[in-house]
Amino acid sequence: MLLTRKMLNTILQSWKVSIPAAREEELLAIYGKEVIIENGRLIEYAEQDICEQLRKIVRRYENNKKQFQHPGIP
Repeated sequence: MLLTRKMLNTILQSWKVSIPAAREEELLAIYGKEVIIENGRLIEYAEQDICEQLRKIVRRYENNKKQFQHPGIP
């Protein structure tokens, strides 16, 4: 399975989060194209694999964003 922009948007909307466009492009570059390893095998990602990696990245982004907000601003 490959990550598409439509799938990424659907996932982010369902999680009620947004990330910068640059991060979206990075995710699409990583999970949106086929990867062939040295022995010629094709690496395929499962939807669960993609969602778990997205969760980790979004969680890091959300944590960093909260660190830089003013304490009185939610």
